[in-house]
Amino acid sequence: MTAQSNNFMSRLRAALSALAGNAPEDMRNLVASLELDLRQKNDEIAVLREEYERLSEQGERKRDSAASAGFDLLARRLAPLLAQLATMESMAGSAHAPRLEDVFRLFDMLEKMLAEEGLERISTVGEETVFDTRWHQRIGGAEVDDGDSVRVRFVGYRMGENVLLKAMVSRAVPKENSEATA
Repeated sequence: MTAQSNNFMSRLRAALSALAGNAPEDMRNLVASLELDLRQKNDEIAVLREEYERLSEQGERKRDSAASAGFDLLARRLAPLLAQLATMESMAGSAHAPRLEDVFRLFDMLEKMLAEEGLERISTVGEETVFDTRWHQRIGGAEVDDGDSVRVRFVGYRMGENVLLKAMVSRAVPKENSEATA
């Protein structure tokens, strides 16, 4: 126990003793003292609550500032690639239309830059994998349960365990069925 709580407890014992001894004046003094202690504790609690609120707001402002700075840095890194993509878009209908290989190369550069920031692909188009509701979403066809074999139709993306876009999948056709239809 702290010294303050020991002091409080001893005064509480004294108040109870005063009650037992029927000493009204002593009892009034002790009750007044306890009420004063209670007011002081309430004031201390109010000060601590104000401090907590101030620190919470300060932490939120710092978090927002850090997020904004991170986004600004990412935007500065992406701006040259986006400018190239916009230029390719404007040239698309002209005699100087960009080659598809150039667009894919730019896409690869963009995806690599985002991967450096933690962005990861979920699967590859055409890949056969095991269905997992954390990473995949069914896009029509037969029902699919966790553990069923599925084929990826559209990739997804995630940042660590945070899924930004689930990979779109459909039930995989067993090999003997796909060979029979071929």
